[in-house]
Amino acid sequence: MNRDDEYYSNGFLFHYRYVPNKPDSLNNKEIIDIELTHKFYTPNDLLFDEISELDRPYAGLLYAGVSKSIFKRPQSRFKYGLVLGTTGKASGAEVLQKWYHNAVGFKQPRGWQHQIKTALVLNATAEYNRQFWLVPKSMAFISSSSVSLGTGHSNIAQNFDFRMGILNALNKSPFVNAMIGEKNQDLEKLGYVVFGYGVSYVLHDITVSGSLFNNDSPHTGRQMPWVSTFRAGWATGNEKTTFKIMYHWLSKDVQTARNDSYISFSFDFRLKSEN
Repeated sequence: MNRDDEYYSNGFLFHYRYVPNKPDSLNNKEIIDIELTHKFYTPNDLLFDEISELDRPYAGLLYAGVSKSIFKRPQSRFKYGLVLGTTGKASGAEVLQKWYHNAVGFKQPRGWQHQIKTALVLNATAEYNRQFWLVPKSMAFISSSSVSLGTGHSNIAQNFDFRMGILNALNKSPFVNAMIGEKNQDLEKLGYVVFGYGVSYVLHDITVSGSLFNNDSPHTGRQMPWVSTFRAGWATGNEKTTFKIMYHWLSKDVQTARNDSYISFSFDFRLKSEN
């Protein structure tokens, strides 16, 4: 019936990454990442239009960001960044979903009038990744610790991932989007499967609780303090392209909602290589 969207309904993420300076050694690589992201969230049933029937708030999120990844060693990365954006009608989520549903003949969502209101999203983020070889070049364990603080999302998270296949060091791996900055012949072909688990402690999520500074949104939810995730996927890459597909399962992030799951696809194209 095309009435179920189940929480995280859609996301478009565009990234442009580049290496600002040629690394002076394999142990000193930096990557700048400029991103533009658009996401929207809906309740489970799009045909409900009364607040009492909605198990999750409608919410749109549009932001731009810049971050810097630093690889002091081949098997570790430190990343920090800043994002700026908005929620509400200004995010364009309501217009996009209604247009798409009309274009493909899906039923129109009926509850966007109750969406999280327009509010500033300003966030600082930091993440540390460390890879440990179990079998060199073919089996590895990765620990990822991250923190986000701001008006949009405030949380701390710890993730663990197991990879198996044809692997590179972390500073040349699509796992952290690092397959740039070397000559073509230095980027080995690879492919691997990955399984991961993570847990985060959530202090604030603007797509659930609305603005930190007011309660103007007609419908907000009570966020769950602890959210766990499981993921499984496959990635492949060579000197020109990288492709990743990942299944994500999430425990419920809103008290009145259920567990959620979705599939993500990522395609990276290397614009040019060094001579």
